[in-house]
Amino acid sequence: MATTIRTSSKNYFNKIQKYLNNKRVFFTPSLTLGVYALTIFDLNQDQTNSLISKMTKHFHLTKQREPLALAA
Repeated sequence: MATTIRTSSKNYFNKIQKYLNNKRVFFTPSLTLGVYALTIFDLNQDQTNSLISKMTKHFHLTKQREPLALAA
């Protein structure tokens, strides 16, 4: 399962990147059209939910889920 965290703030991007490094989570950073993204890999759904919950509390953020693409 892959989870992507997007932000337009370079400051938040760096803070989240440091947080994920400290938690030893495998991720890939990217920058596209001024939007910073961190894609997290190798976590199951429970681990991802736990990590996102802890991270949103740590940084005082809110979760925003994107709808999944429909299967063809």
